[in-house]
Amino acid sequence: MRHDGKRVLVTGGASGIGFAIASRFAREGASVVVFDINDTAVAESLERFSGPRQVHGKSGSVTEENDIQDVVDFMMSDLGGIDCLVNSAGVVKVEPALEHPVKDFRWIIDVNVTGTWIASQACAHVMSENGGGSIVNVGSVYGLGGAPQRTAYCASKAAIVGLTQSLAVEWGPLGIRVNAVAPTGTRTPMVQDLIDRGIYNLEGVQRKTPLGRLAEPEEVAAACSFLASDDAAMVTGHHLPVDGGWLANNYVT
Repeated sequence: MRHDGKRVLVTGGASGIGFAIASRFAREGASVVVFDINDTAVAESLERFSGPRQVHGKSGSVTEENDIQDVVDFMMSDLGGIDCLVNSAGVVKVEPALEHPVKDFRWIIDVNVTGTWIASQACAHVMSENGGGSIVNVGSVYGLGGAPQRTAYCASKAAIVGLTQSLAVEWGPLGIRVNAVAPTGTRTPMVQDLIDRGIYNLEGVQRKTPLGRLAEPEEVAAACSFLASDDAAMVTGHHLPVDGGWLANNYVT
């Protein structure tokens, strides 16, 4: 199996893309730690795993250094190390820029950017002392281009581009590869909620996307699995779009 024996931490792993990522790594032989701010969701997610898979759950916030250090310490004591971190924890709020409260802007940046940084730094300390590892950040097509009413989200995901590249350059000599995926709209509970509330333009997204549909969480998970695997041993500092052709399409219908 592709990740047999590896020890993987997935932040935001209790639902949506994060759960799909955790499930993928578990199916491919890894020992997985699901980390999420919602302890009830963590417990429920563990019940959804089946078969002889080594999956653990820890609750906490990616914005709290002590919470991240606790899960890192757990992985060191119980699993013996960390081979891969997938930074999937993220939040979004759809609001007109002129009405976007500063507190909401700070919250989104704190979770999406600072949280990614805190987890990456903590895991990299372990990886650098144990021969290296792999970090995969979950970005967005909105980190590579703007979108209305998503000011903080677009800014945060653009920051992930710079953070990914900077860490890849600095940590490459330590044997740590850092990459990111850039999904288009993905059929998660969060996106479905926006669709149900009428504030997600599903028809427009489908029209913009040459493949004509949203991504599935499992498709994003497959890309993360590849980037973390030995098949991508010479790949670092890159964003892999999982977008059905969204970024390639400059034609407006």
